[in-house]
Amino acid sequence: MIAYLVRHAESLSNTKESASLNAALSDLGRRQTIAVAERLAAAEISAIYSSPFDRCIETAAPLAERLGLPIRIRPEICEYHQIPEGDERTHGLESIEAITRRYPIARPCPDHADPFEWTPTLEPFESLLSRIRRFEAFLKGRWGDDDAVVVFSHGSPTARLIDAWLTMQPGPSFRFIIDNAAVSCVRFHAGVSSLICLNDVSHLAGLPAPRSGNYRDDRTIKKLPPSGYW
Repeated sequence: MIAYLVRHAESLSNTKESASLNAALSDLGRRQTIAVAERLAAAEISAIYSSPFDRCIETAAPLAERLGLPIRIRPEICEYHQIPEGDERTHGLESIEAITRRYPIARPCPDHADPFEWTPTLEPFESLLSRIRRFEAFLKGRWGDDDAVVVFSHGSPTARLIDAWLTMQPGPSFRFIIDNAAVSCVRFHAGVSSLICLNDVSHLAGLPAPRSGNYRDDRTIKKLPPSGYW
């Protein structure tokens, strides 16, 4: 199977225009979603998975609408917040029923047997690793060699999903650059896991570089300290 891993498009939180943990997409982010849909429209997708956060569902929606597929909501690929102690913001997520009413193209994933409970904002890092590895094992067990799926999530969960896909040891074996609306791709075939591409933003050519991104308009790479990586 092939899994395309997409970080959500630029949000108002990425541009520092909103302090909400469930911020909507920016104007540039909405343009990026169309580019993602055009990039993946011909990939013969079997299923689309998304975090329950608005910015992920809204990034997935153009592709789902184009392919006529529902967006399957999975709690395991929620954001990992790392908010400072004493920060009293909540994640702002509604119930799964309320989310699917607001986004009719979204559905509770039929393969998720557990309650749809969202991760807390003060989640331990070990919990992130555990839930992402459960999702990685689910994908490899659910889909066959000829299937392709798309996963719309956030920077930290996407990085840890790549890590889980490629390594047996739980933990951050690698650190990754993953930009808004970037596409990474992994494969699982005949019991062998592989990485096809990482942080590909070629489909965003012609759009301005995100303000919080790792590359400039001319596609040269910014020099970032380690905190700029997942």
